Amino acid sequence: MSSADLFLYASHIAFWASFGLTRMLVRFPELPSARADKSVARHEHTARFSLATLALHAVAFAVLYVGIGRAIRLNRVPSWFVGQRVVAGVLIALGIFLVSWALAFLRSWRLRAKIAPGHQLTTSGPFRYLRHPIYMALNLLALGSAFWVPTLTVWAAFVLVVLGSELRARTEEGVLARAFGDAYIDYCDRTKRFIPGLY
Repeated sequence: MSSADLFLYASHIAFWASFGLTRMLVRFPELPSARADKSVARHEHTARFSLATLALHAVAFAVLYVGIGRAIRLNRVPSWFVGQRVVAGVLIALGIFLVSWALAFLRSWRLRAKIAPGHQLTTSGPFRYLRHPIYMALNLLALGSAFWVPTLTVWAAFVLVVLGSELRARTEEGVLARAFGDAYIDYCDRTKRFIPGLY
């Protein structure tokens, strides 16, 4: 196991730690324009199949970590190109930045797609540019890992992570549309799901 590969583990620890630390330490105020336009849910809404999509994401990350651990432990990390770990590190760092930025603005984060009365529709911070920055951050973490440890197992895990993000995003969008109505539909019309200006 090379010392450089230990940095991959440190990057993953930093990513997951950013969830808790950002939620505990940072709360950015809403922008005045977003505050004036804020929609608040009046009733509880739970997305159908949200536990199944959450389970798919959990399986995807289990496959990812098994693939990473096996390749690093057996000293079988393929080398594709010069600077591959730098590219991977940049992608993971972007994921850490994005998830921290999103959580600093998100007022009502839940692991499951469930909306409680009083839940606010967040459209500021990174939510101005994409509807699901946390899922995009997970995709970046998995993509960076696949560049770092480019084995078939890790690339398969990346595909599963992206699929899980897509299914969870679509599930959440249905429940958000029911909870916030036209305000959310208008938001979707002007904001892409994962990649600003593209998708």
